[in-house]
Amino acid sequence: SWVEDWQETLQVNLIAPALLTKLFVNHCRLTQQDGRIINISSRAAFRGDTEDYLAYAASKAGLVTLTKSLSRAAGKQGIKVFDVAPGFTRTAMAAAFIEKYGETFALNDIALTDLTTPENISPMVMFLASGLADHATGTTIDMNAGSYVH
Repeated sequence: SWVEDWQETLQVNLIAPALLTKLFVNHCRLTQQDGRIINISSRAAFRGDTEDYLAYAASKAGLVTLTKSLSRAAGKQGIKVFDVAPGFTRTAMAAAFIEKYGETFALNDIALTDLTTPENISPMVMFLASGLADHATGTTIDMNAGSYVH
């Protein structure tokens, strides 16, 4: 049902990360250690998505807000929180979309000539985890291959 689909999507994309975050923050408090949290949201959080992905877009928007709120709440404890918002990325989740609509459909929505891969996203995640970008806590890094400009 529609409600069950929404509940499952929110459970996976927002509630599970929130619970993991709570456990991590509590661990950092108990051990008096600093830490970094890097969430992965989506361009859908900002741009919206198709009717089939309303719950997905809403859940990812919630993750963006969780990132901002947590950076304010836990920053003084040494916990930095970031979000990376990829655009359409060639993953197992995207395979069904590509099969249904074709790769050209996705390529026409971006400013580059090839689709984003997880390997294109991982260097940014590594940079945020490195400690070199701590003053960017609370921010979302858009990695959407220029899809906002199309």
